[in-house]
Amino acid sequence: MASENLKQDQAAQAKLWSFIYGFAESLVLKSVIQLDIPDIIHNHGKPMTLSNLASRIPSPNGAADHDRLFRIMRYLVHMNLFTKESIDGEDHYGLAPPAKYLVKGWEKSMVPSILCITDKEFMSPWYHLKEGLGNESTTAFEKALGMNIWDYMSKNPKKNNIFNEAMACDTRLLMSALVSECKDMFQGIKSLVDVGGGTGTAVRHIAKAYPHINCSVYDLPHVAADSPTYPEVTRIEGDMFKFIPKADAILMKCILHDWADDECIKILKKCKEALPSNGGKVILVEVVLNALSEHPYTKIRMVSDLDMMLNCGGKERTEGEWKNLIYAAGFSRYNIRQLDFTQYVIEVYP
Repeated sequence: MASENLKQDQAAQAKLWSFIYGFAESLVLKSVIQLDIPDIIHNHGKPMTLSNLASRIPSPNGAADHDRLFRIMRYLVHMNLFTKESIDGEDHYGLAPPAKYLVKGWEKSMVPSILCITDKEFMSPWYHLKEGLGNESTTAFEKALGMNIWDYMSKNPKKNNIFNEAMACDTRLLMSALVSECKDMFQGIKSLVDVGGGTGTAVRHIAKAYPHINCSVYDLPHVAADSPTYPEVTRIEGDMFKFIPKADAILMKCILHDWADDECIKILKKCKEALPSNGGKVILVEVVLNALSEHPYTKIRMVSDLDMMLNCGGKERTEGEWKNLIYAAGFSRYNIRQLDFTQYVIEVYP
């Protein structure tokens, strides 16, 4: 009995220690990307020895220290992100399957998201989680950085660029699923405006897949100023709380989760005003939260809910909560589609 209790104690304490040091994995991941290790191994075309890898890592003082690099690589192997195999008596390090998403410059690279989420300033609201539980409207982001997230982005171009790159990264991963799995959703649509569409990554995917649709992206002036131009996409500057351009379909990808219920209803009402009098629809790409689900993305969706609470006072919502918002804004029905991704598609009809 004593032995069984000891095992239970060890398991419980080990679980807590894994949570305590949970930050280590994300920050090691960030450092590995900054050191270009995934790209160095990928470009080499095969696993590399520690000495060869060390000689390729950029360093102001020459090659990276072998012992320190070995200890980092040992941990990455333990994380199952890198492989280690002995060839001719010497260890060689390669990329495990998940590490392909750490290679920069291809459509499914997750590097921008990792660099954004692990950014020192963007992590700081998590240190104010306790203070963020108060009844006042001030968010943890405001407590940490002195202003709300939207003002901060407009006044800090470098951080705004990091943020926009992360959003574009997430969009690239999402849009391949959306375009391939929801082809029927775009039938009969002649015009579409992507509200809060950032750099235009999402709507550009739609414009290329469905060239018959007249596509526009609508966002704040400081977002447009830092965004590329695309010949197949019209860019419109404005404030979605005041006006939304008219279109057959209005796309909003991960927009409403930034806002509290009252603001969401206001935005949805503006969407309804922008739709044709005889039809049209709003296409929401959002998390539909189910804490009891065993889906691999359930934990990520729940973390995202805390992220929204801390950074902008928003939330991820259950189907029941989405239903309440949609009907409160004057819409008559909705349809939910599950994608092979973190978010769902909610089609909303007048």
